[in-house]
Amino acid sequence: MTLATRQRLEQLLQQLHPVQLQITDDSHLHAGHAGNTGGGHFSVFIVSEEFEGLSLLKRHRLVHDAAAELLPSVIHALSIQAKTPAELD
Repeated sequence: MTLATRQRLEQLLQQLHPVQLQITDDSHLHAGHAGNTGGGHFSVFIVSEEFEGLSLLKRHRLVHDAAAELLPSVIHALSIQAKTPAELD
């Protein structure tokens, strides 16, 4: 299920027009911790022009909104690094 989840998350995040996107399944690091209802843990590194001029909170909201169909049931936790292309230089 985690490969399918990762692939679906990648599809959903395409609406942010990423120039770089890395998704890592970290579920194995969090197996059995308190509060986990069975959903996976994922880390996202995304670079997009869509984040230009936005605060960190607004960037995270865009990512959460894009992934909404997977949260919080399929994905229990999402760690996000959201940058603009200029921030990579």
